[in-house]
Amino acid sequence: MTIHPTAIISDGAQIHETASIGPGAIIGPNVKIGKGTKIGPYVIIDGITEIGEDCNIFVGTTIGLEPQDLSYNGEPTGVKMGNRCTVREYVTIHRATKEGFTTVGDDCFLMAYVHLAHNCQIGKGVIMANASSLAGYVTIDDYTVTSGFIIMHQHLRIGRFCMLSGMTGSRLDLPPFTMLDGRPAMVRGLNALGLKRGKIPPEVRSAIKEAYRIIYRSGLNITNALARVEEEIEPYPEIKEIINFFRTSKRGVAAGFLDDSEYAEEAGTLSGPRRDYGVMS
Repeated sequence: MTIHPTAIISDGAQIHETASIGPGAIIGPNVKIGKGTKIGPYVIIDGITEIGEDCNIFVGTTIGLEPQDLSYNGEPTGVKMGNRCTVREYVTIHRATKEGFTTVGDDCFLMAYVHLAHNCQIGKGVIMANASSLAGYVTIDDYTVTSGFIIMHQHLRIGRFCMLSGMTGSRLDLPPFTMLDGRPAMVRGLNALGLKRGKIPPEVRSAIKEAYRIIYRSGLNITNALARVEEEIEPYPEIKEIINFFRTSKRGVAAGFLDDSEYAEEAGTLSGPRRDYGVMS
């Protein structure tokens, strides 16, 4: 174990013998730090917080501090972070409100100034670029990527394998396997490259594309569109995931605004006339 002499380690903190703590870092009494994890200079970790193995936490990050929530009354909450996460400079991850944990899955990469508010749930393999901000209770499912300066309303959900462009904002849920852009965020097409990198088979990618054609281009209301997807498309797990996402949404799902460019098929977009399809709720 390597602990800089200027670091402040509270009694009760559990730090693996192979972890390292940088200068000026402050570690609270209920913190656990896993094997091989590196805590950089002036990092503050507090609350009932667990940091997994082989993580790299850079300068000035704060994890597990009290949430920015007026209803918080000092409840014993915290943060759980998985293994092999990289957390760059000045990221803020707040502990949960009332009960439970704010969570970050394995293999996540949070770039400088990312903010995760209380009770956020981040899946595995998620990448968030600089200054992306999530309000409380936001869920991001596995392998989603956000560009910089996105901002998400509390309680919304972002599905798996999404790709969000810079400065995207939303009050509505963002459906899995899609590319999204704008404020308010709109579905621009499929995250074709992300699906290929995720080793989603070609026949499943084609089925996903057809499902979204029905949802966003058939002119049916969402109830009838989902019923048609069930009737006409092979029930791959990913298709069931799309259907379930729409049916369980509490906030409504983002509208579609589809690209008609000559590169639409290659890019994975759902080519056709430009049209605002309205909120899918």
